[in-house]
Amino acid sequence: MDQAPARERPVTLNVPDRPAITRPDREAAEAVDDDRARPRRRPEGAEGLVAAYLAGPCTPPIARWAAGRGLTAGAVSMISLAFAVLAAVWFSGGARAGLVTGALLLYASLVLGKVSAGLARRANPFTSGPASCGGRPPTPPGKYHPAVLDRVKEFAVYAGLAAGTAASGGNPWWPATGAVALLSVRHTVAASYAASRTARRPPPSRRGAVVRRAAKSLRLPLGERFALISLTAAFADARLTFAVLLAWGSAATACALAGRVTRSISP
Repeated sequence: MDQAPARERPVTLNVPDRPAITRPDREAAEAVDDDRARPRRRPEGAEGLVAAYLAGPCTPPIARWAAGRGLTAGAVSMISLAFAVLAAVWFSGGARAGLVTGALLLYASLVLGKVSAGLARRANPFTSGPASCGGRPPTPPGKYHPAVLDRVKEFAVYAGLAAGTAASGGNPWWPATGAVALLSVRHTVAASYAASRTARRPPPSRRGAVVRRAAKSLRLPLGERFALISLTAAFADARLTFAVLLAWGSAATACALAGRVTRSISP
């Protein structure tokens, strides 16, 4: 006896409201996801020659040693600050041995500052962009900004050099004050200009990395200032240090302002 055919049940299809993603759209979305997941590398030439070729070779082994012992970027920043303060103390003596020792301590502070920046980028790889030694990541809440620590280190060194010269009978406080004021003006202008360029980025330069770093060095960034202070203090005195800082810093500021004014008024 033949059985009656089973009654077919109605099938409900859940059709999404959104249109289906086509293959080109899916590939574009995956490309964006891959770009977001990939750590951004700092552009070559974002540092000066001193930070790249004098402090840079010492950074990887020290960074590995610090990471292996659980030292954070903030801890290394504090050690770098301590080295700079010790350099200022040695500079304040005014003796030749103290000036040479202070120069070596200041170089160590520069290297440790670069190590701190590298550890911070390793902890937060989704950051990019240059800074004083190049590419500072955002500062976590409750932490001091690395640029603020760099200014504290530099001002402490200025004070130590001025105190050492004053102890030997000189009067370097006016040049030291002028160097501090010039540095403050430079950073204020640079910060204002950087804020105005967030909406429009310049095209990448095709020059070589060494040429870009040399051009960066002419602007007297932190690494070059520390190298200048160390060399002039170790082989001469604080008077020459402040004279070169004022002359070179003024020329670099004037050239930077002229270039920025030209770019701002150009169509």
